[in-house]
Amino acid sequence: MKGIFYLLLFAAVLGGGWYAYKYWQETQSASNVETTPVAPVIRRDISDVLEETGTINPVNKVAIKSEVSGRVQKVYVEDGMSVTSGFVLVELDKTDLLNTRKDLQYELQEAELNYSRAKIDHDRNYELYKKKIIAVDAYDQVKVTLDLRSNTVMKIISKLNSNSDDIRKTTIFSPANGIVLNKNIEEGEMVVGANSVSSGTEMMTVADLNFLEVSSYVNEIDVTRLHVGQKIDITVDSTPGVEYSGTVTHVAPMSSSSSSSGGSSSSSSSKDGFEVRVAVKGDVSQLKMGMTANITATLKEVKNALAVPLAAVFCDDYEVAPSAQKYYVFVQKNAAPTREENEKIVQEFERREVTVGVTDTTGAEITSGLEENELVAVKRPANMSEPTRVHDRMRGPR
Repeated sequence: MKGIFYLLLFAAVLGGGWYAYKYWQETQSASNVETTPVAPVIRRDISDVLEETGTINPVNKVAIKSEVSGRVQKVYVEDGMSVTSGFVLVELDKTDLLNTRKDLQYELQEAELNYSRAKIDHDRNYELYKKKIIAVDAYDQVKVTLDLRSNTVMKIISKLNSNSDDIRKTTIFSPANGIVLNKNIEEGEMVVGANSVSSGTEMMTVADLNFLEVSSYVNEIDVTRLHVGQKIDITVDSTPGVEYSGTVTHVAPMSSSSSSSGGSSSSSSSKDGFEVRVAVKGDVSQLKMGMTANITATLKEVKNALAVPLAAVFCDDYEVAPSAQKYYVFVQKNAAPTREENEKIVQEFERREVTVGVTDTTGAEITSGLEENELVAVKRPANMSEPTRVHDRMRGPR
């Protein structure tokens, strides 16, 4: 009897363990059911905003160069010094030019004496020619000599005028009111005269810091949405909490490249795009040349728009232009599953094509295809396979 009792007891324990195991397995399976996160279709304001960074520069900035080469004799300014138009910035040594002037003056005196003697010979021979005492050839030779002596005098006078102009240019004046920036010469240094805009020694910069602008480089897609006169919001990291307004004053007609350097000479970067300049309005006393500024342009704004999160909008081919793109969402067909109702409930979704309007950094306006309060998936549901995109087909099987 004891054997039968123990046998029945063992069978009961085994059956109970199997039942407990199956119950635990079903519980775990139900609790591990992964649900797709959803978000409701709501109404809110959406703004299409373009954000770029740029560099603050003076609107009026002049690079100071000398038109003549020479040694710096005196520098009258330092960085940060305010100057007015006509203020003397630099004096170059005039010694060589003054010596050249003396030599030219001696040459002019000699040339004038030679001209006077040739003039006397010419007048005397002219009287003889009129009386037909000398031949025409003899008179012509005397006349040519007089003309040559006259040309020599005029050449030396021209050289003297150029020398006087060079002496005048050894004193470099400020061309406008402003602040001295980037002074990079010292007394005793040699400077090279500027024969063109890109040549010559740049001694310093004079800039009017009362009128500033932000220079930025915008890509080819966004630049078409900007125009001269457009209102821009400006913020600067170095002046937190202060907002500036601005106006677009220039949109480049062709792409170019900008090179900018950081705080050290080893830190530099370049950016390609279309240069856009924005004039800063208001009090700019806290801003300095070279600061980084953030510009924001509100391109389009929609009030009370029907909107979904950006993550809820899908498309099949990301390489197609936005204007030709087909967008869709996954709309939940049944109520959101809850453990109290049924732990094994399965979410059901339908793919629905939508028309997308204005977008911002978090959401997209839906102009057709959805109704308010519908639920859309913010990630592709597991039972909705991702279609093959054009570039995947071109790449071939992986």
